[in-house]
Amino acid sequence: MSSYEDVLESLANFRTLAAHITALGKIRLETEDEKLKKGIEAVIYQLQIAHAQVKSKSIPVSVENSNIQAANVLIAYCNQVIGTRKPEWQILAERNGWVPK
Repeated sequence: MSSYEDVLESLANFRTLAAHITALGKIRLETEDEKLKKGIEAVIYQLQIAHAQVKSKSIPVSVENSNIQAANVLIAYCNQVIGTRKPEWQILAERNGWVPK
């Protein structure tokens, strides 16, 4: 499974906000895609704000169906990349000027 699919699966799962932050942090450490890292960081930041404000911290939620704008942007990015059917290494190589022969 790619990092992009991992992100989508993670955001779709029902878990506590703290667990979402931890899971996304692990995916962030594994990827080399800077756009994906920045998207994950934005979602983590929004989740940290929500976590600080919510009173019941043990209620599982799905970030996928939330109104968190950063999550919607990240989901769209992951779906777009998955739609290309290219591996992460190829996406990164093409961003840096590599073209297939």
